[in-house]
Amino acid sequence: MKKKIFIPILFITSLFIINTVKVNAVGTANISIWASAGTVVSGNNVTFTVDLTSSNKGAFSAWSYTMQCGGNLIWQSGDKMNELAGASGSPLTSKRFTFNFRTTGSGTATCTFQLHSLPDYNDSASAEMGGTKEKSASVRIITQSELEASYSKNNNLSSLSVEGYTLSPNFNKNTLEYNVELPNGVTKIKINGSKEDGTANINGLGEHNVSEGKNKIEIKVTAQNGSVKTYIINATVKELDPIIVSFDNEEYNVVRKKEQITAPNDTFVEKTILINELEVPAFENDKLGFTLVGLKDSEGNINLYIYDELKNTYTLYQEYTFSSLIIYINDNKNNIPTNYLPAKVEINEHKVNAYQLKPNSKFYLFNGINVVTGEENLYVYDSKEQTIQRYNDNEALDDYIENEKIYQYIIIGLGSFIIITYLVLLISLITKKSHKKKIEMQKLAIFEDDTKEKKTNKEKIAKNKEEDN
Repeated sequence: MKKKIFIPILFITSLFIINTVKVNAVGTANISIWASAGTVVSGNNVTFTVDLTSSNKGAFSAWSYTMQCGGNLIWQSGDKMNELAGASGSPLTSKRFTFNFRTTGSGTATCTFQLHSLPDYNDSASAEMGGTKEKSASVRIITQSELEASYSKNNNLSSLSVEGYTLSPNFNKNTLEYNVELPNGVTKIKINGSKEDGTANINGLGEHNVSEGKNKIEIKVTAQNGSVKTYIINATVKELDPIIVSFDNEEYNVVRKKEQITAPNDTFVEKTILINELEVPAFENDKLGFTLVGLKDSEGNINLYIYDELKNTYTLYQEYTFSSLIIYINDNKNNIPTNYLPAKVEINEHKVNAYQLKPNSKFYLFNGINVVTGEENLYVYDSKEQTIQRYNDNEALDDYIENEKIYQYIIIGLGSFIIITYLVLLISLITKKSHKKKIEMQKLAIFEDDTKEKKTNKEKIAKNKEEDN
């Protein structure tokens, strides 16, 4: 009897152990969720990614989930927001879902991934993997103005120096201009510096070429928000026997090293001239009769000037290229027609003295010299199309004046026609009115005559009656 009872108990125990082993074989489901960025500007896209993973003992091929997100996230593409009967057809140990959204408004947006079902592939359909059933991730949405307001405004340097030399005054982040004196012969210096804020950018550090006289070097610090602070170093290289000239209330240093100046075009040739009995590099154009020398201003800028040795004068040389035509514009007023008025026009980013026939015209007249041929002519410049044409023998002016005269004749003729028409109508109206009045007067006279005649007749009748009585 005891043996019969023992066998069923052993069978039931075995089933329990087998079932326990089966349950322990079921894996564990894990959920990971994250956003592609912690902060997003409103209107831009953000992606939420979800990873489902299981332990090595478990595998799955089906799932059921819901993705719930805040109202300021609008789904654009990727996996469905709800998938209640998803399947792969093969066993998986991991599955990735991606959800792409467009952001709106501002604030914090949260997405929650809820896992409803993840059946174990190796077990019955009712066996579910255990583990976390839902997880969330968030993104901060800000406006463009909020983003810009968060940028650093710090555009300060924390240090500034010229290697091997001393700045004056000593560096201070709030002092923007410094001076340094360099011995004659120095052609290159190295500027060192550092920024106070790591998000800022610096331009202007490193090696700089310098020449005799004053050299203005700018170091620009741009903050994260775009604001710029400019530090200036005036590096002055001492000159041997400097030549200083003055005009237009400014002082200039004559450039004495030929490597510091370049000929404006191949019509000029290099030569050496004497100024104050010192040799100076220059460029000469025989056809123009121009001798160009370099002058450096107080800011360290070098430009070429026309040097007139007899008059001891300097005139800024500026040439303008139109296709293959190179023109030097000079302000020779003698050739300008008297009916033209002085004006300014911008050519190649320079203001040029010119002349206009009328204030709002797009055409300008100026005197220029062809740099290649040396010929001097009047030129007409079209500021709208930025083209130039030689003004020859007053043909263009004659045509223009002729057109202006025709236009004036048309206006005068039209005005005269209107006035004559008005006078004719006025005279006609007056005549008509006078005629009407005359008729009315005639009618009145006839009426008065009739009335008088009737009165006379009545008086005769009355008199006859009296005589009969």
